Order: sequence, then C-alpha cells, then structure tokens
Amino acid sequence: MKLVKKIAVLTFSLSLILITGGDSIGQGKDSRELVILFTHDLHSYLLPHRVLTENGEQEQRGGYAKLAYIIKEQRIYHQNKTLRVDAGDFSMGTLFHTSFLTEASELRLMGEMGYDVTTFGNHDFDFHADGLAKMLQTAKSNSQRIPDIIASNIIISKRAPGGKALQQAFNDYPVKEYKVVERNGIRIGLFGIMGKDAAADTPFAKPVTFADPIRASKKMVDVLKDKEKVDMIICLSHSGTSPVKEKSEDEKLARKVPQIDIIISGHTHTILPKPIKVGRTIIVSSGCYGEYLGILTVFYTKGKDIKIASYDLRNITAGIPDDRILSEEIDNYKDIVNQKFLSSYRLNFDQVIAETNFNMESLAPAYANPKEMGLGNMITDAFRYAVQKAEGNNYEHVHVSLEPLGLIRDSFLKGKITTADVFQVLSLGIGRDGVAGYPLLAFYVSGKELKDILEVEASVAPFKKKDAHLQVSGVKFAFNPQRILFDRVTRVSVQDERGEYKPLDFKKLYRVCSNLYAAEMINYVSKVTYGLLSVKPKDKKGCILPDLNKAIIYFDKSSSKPRELKEWIALTQYMRSFADTNRNGIPNIPEKYRAPEGRYQAEPSTALNKIFANGNFITYGALILVFILLCAFVFLIWFVIKKVRPLLVKIK
Repeated sequence: MKLVKKIAVLTFSLSLILITGGDSIGQGKDSRELVILFTHDLHSYLLPHRVLTENGEQEQRGGYAKLAYIIKEQRIYHQNKTLRVDAGDFSMGTLFHTSFLTEASELRLMGEMGYDVTTFGNHDFDFHADGLAKMLQTAKSNSQRIPDIIASNIIISKRAPGGKALQQAFNDYPVKEYKVVERNGIRIGLFGIMGKDAAADTPFAKPVTFADPIRASKKMVDVLKDKEKVDMIICLSHSGTSPVKEKSEDEKLARKVPQIDIIISGHTHTILPKPIKVGRTIIVSSGCYGEYLGILTVFYTKGKDIKIASYDLRNITAGIPDDRILSEEIDNYKDIVNQKFLSSYRLNFDQVIAETNFNMESLAPAYANPKEMGLGNMITDAFRYAVQKAEGNNYEHVHVSLEPLGLIRDSFLKGKITTADVFQVLSLGIGRDGVAGYPLLAFYVSGKELKDILEVEASVAPFKKKDAHLQVSGVKFAFNPQRILFDRVTRVSVQDERGEYKPLDFKKLYRVCSNLYAAEMINYVSKVTYGLLSVKPKDKKGCILPDLNKAIIYFDKSSSKPRELKEWIALTQYMRSFADTNRNGIPNIPEKYRAPEGRYQAEPSTALNKIFANGNFITYGALILVFILLCAFVFLIWFVIKKVRPLLVKIK
C-alpha cells in the first residue's frame, strides 16, 4: 500500500511538472504566470497549404481555422493568463488579400480568433496609403471584435498625398503608439516597431516614413516604465533575427534597449526552436504562414527578471480539427474572391492550371544558398512569353526578363497546381490600376546598363540584400566573385530574335522585362553603390522614361478597358501553354525546369589577368588609387630615411 501511495504521489508530481512546463516549482507565492500565444508573417494564409518536409514528403500546414482551434484550447486551459499577439505582415500572400480593401478578412478573422494586439509589417503597406486607410475603415465598420494595432515608429506626412486620409483612418481605428493590458495581475506594456530592413522594403509606403527603431523603442520604454508603470514590456518587432549577428536587428535592439523583457520577432520568417537570450531580454520567432503557433510561458516576480517556464512551437498540421465557425467564414471569403476578383480572368480558386511530376525547389534552401533555380527560369521565361502574346503583331523583342528572389513567395510541389497555387508564387503587390498583383513592364537599357543590372547578382545581393538575387531569362553571364566590387560580371551574351546568344554590345539598346516593384527598385542599385552604377529605363528611341507607367504591358487590348498584364497571370498563361504529355487533359511542367540550366555561374579566380582584365572605371580607378597610395608610401619611406640618415651619421 505504501508503494502504491508513493507511485501515486510521484505520478501527480510528474503531471504537475509537465503541466506547468517544469519551472513553476519553487517560483514562490509572489510569482505570476503569463502565457503568450504569438504569430507573425501570416501573409493572408487563411487556408492550409502544402509544404515539403525534410524527408521529401508533402504535408499540410497552417490554416486559420486550425490555428483558431488551438488558440481557443489554450485560452480555455489557461483562462485569464493568455495574451495573443502578432508581429506584423498579416496580409499579402494569397488570393484572399485581393479583397484587402473591401473585406479586410485578415484583421476581421484575427479578431474572431481572439488576437489582442498586432502591428504592421512592410507588406501591410503594399496597397499604398489609400488602400491601407480603406482596409482599416472596412475592418472597423464591419467587425465587433478586431485586434488593437500598435505602431511606434511610423511618421505620417499629412501634407503628402494620402496623408490626411491615412491619419484619419489611424485615428478612427485607432492605431496607437502603445497598448497597456492586464493579465493575471501583471500590467503589460506593448509597442510595435518596423525594423530598418523591413522599412527599406516599403517602396509604396508614402506618405509614411519610419523613425529609427532603436530611438523609438527607447522612447516607448521610458513612457511605459515612467508614465504607465508597467510590470513587463513586450515589443512586437517587424525586424527579425539573422545567423549573421551584425544583421540580426532584434538582437541589436535587445542590446541597445535592455529594458525590453520580450521581443516577438517577425519579418525574417525565422523559426527559433528555442528563445534567444540577450542579457535579460527574451527573443522568440515562430516562422511564417501560420505553420506554427508560438507558446511562450513566463513567470513574473516583482523586482526580478522574467523567467521562462516553457516554450513551444505548436505545429499546425492536418490532424488538428477546424474551428467550425471560422471555417465557414473563410469559405465565405473564398466565394467573394471567386466572384469579385477571379471571375474577370475567367478563373476560379481551385481550378487546375497544370501539374508536375516532380517537386520544384523549395524557397528555404534557395534563401540559404541563393542561385539559379528551375522555378526562377520558368517564371522569367513566362514573362517573355506573355509579353509576346499580349503585344501580338506589335510585339517588340524582349531580350531579357528578370525577377528578384524576394518576390518569389512559394514553389510548386508534385501533383496538380491550382489558380491559388500559381497566385501564391507571385502574390505580391498592386498595380497602378489598384488591382492586386504587380504588372509587368518592358523598357530599354543600354548594354552597359544591362551589365550594371547583372552586377546586382554578383556584387549587391551577396553583401547588401539577399532578396535581390536574380532569376533571369534571355541572358547568360559569368562573374568572378574575387574581382573588385561592382565589376565582377566578366562575360555576358544576350538572346536575339532568332534565339541565338550574341556577345553584349555596350552601345546597343536592349529591351528588359520586369515587374513594377523591380523596376521601381532600380534606383536602389544607384543608392547602394553610391552612384557608381546607374540604370535609367528608356523608351525604344533611347529617351529616359519620366514615368514608368508608360512601360506597363496591357492585354485584352481589343476591349474598351485593357488590363495590366500581372506577373501571376503571365505565369498562368505560360503554364497553360505546356504540352499535356500524359494525355489526361492537364498541361505538364517540362522536365527542363526540374533543375537550373546554367544561365549564370560564378567563375572564381585570383589570377591577375582574371581580376583586372576588361575592368570598368571602378577597377581601374581602384588600381590608380592603389598606385598613388603605394607611391605615397615609397615617398614617405624615402623622406624618413633622408631625415634620419644624417642623425645616424652624427651618432657614429
């Protein structure tokens, strides 16, 4: 009997440890528990999506209805101890965001799921100031329950176009600098910031600019500590972490503003299996697209640092039940997308566009080791195909098309590919027409400027911005990563009208196709190279285009109102043109896109002739500078010897 009692006590003790996360024992009667449920970078992924696991198998992940089920489960279990937060980029990524302005489905569903607070990410500004203002008004006027929004380093210029309307929408929602909530007797102050890298990715945010996140955070900490007298400070940061410490913004933030207790770290889509501790600050991340729900349990004791009780990233898989009410609401939003967006393209959400008998490259390894991809080749080939189809008899040869890696948002897995799948691959942006999806543009650049554009792959992306790595069509080039920066491209050949590759002619005009975002970011090349490289889009006569609107490609030109050729539509058209190789009525992605075909390659060499041959003014300027410094050094040695020698003679 004594043995049975001992086993019972031991079992109860083990159960208590498991339930509380193992750290509650010995916390003391003054400790209070807080369970933080967190996400970030949801990107409108309302429905589950397919992913490729490490062992090469397909698995369904995410989905708001399943996420809602787990959140509700946690709320029931932990009662008033839960705080539900999101660190931004709740929109822009699937067909559901096409109703961003009119339905605001993301915020409304987050409210239904029980989120307390969220902040903005860079992609939440993709619909421009007026679009964001309309979305906020829609969410406010159509929902009983929506999450609070906090944004602490946003500056709105009321004098700029759209400024007054956006400020009014912020006031009405309201969007505030910070929020104070109380859970389980703990007074919690929350604020939200946009990081520097994220702010650089908001080309359409005007009239919004972003204050320095460190300075803004210090200001918020002072307010929350001194004025609001909070017990705990949580930062919803759309900044991110990185294995490269000098690029890890949220770790820098924790070092510079150590009064922050917890940072929910978004933007970089990082999955942190365990929290990062910087001093006393806890940093957590749960990936993207609702694939995981972060669950951080902490203990607060007055006068002491926050202690981690447990940390879990709950995998949102197919085995989790759906919240029935939320599932019905998502179906309703899906019907709206079909009726109000896809019907004009004669498409529907689940329509099969093509199929593939192989998995195309996953994006996680592509970001870890950026290079040419079969997927990127197919996308850029699609641009050239669709422009030719749209222009018909008036087609002007597109020599080169390109797509930055950061604008490719998903991949294709073995099996059938639907309209929704295609859209997710090229889901970002909005056109000049106010319709979701970046339009394609075609403009001219000189041969020299084309080489400068390719330097983005060889020189800019490796050091400045991984998202800028290029996928290309119609051009083959090589580069030597050992050469001087901004003069690494060593060999370029361009495809002519007959499909033959010819050496690059610096004086010739070449027609280039890209999407609106990439074209707008061409100025970025000049900025990050301090003006050493410069590209000016031109018309076919060589005159600089004052307005990129003039370069937008339209289709349905026979209609009274031609539409912009969106990049996702270009990809859809191209995939529908593929041969039906297995004769089941569905086009098949060709084998040539299974892997890269060698459109560009690195040719590293430290041989002097490879380093300096055919250099541009940057290389030769650097050589001249080195020569001048060497001469100065020799002169200095000569001068010192001349002055010292007489003294040595006297000493002797």
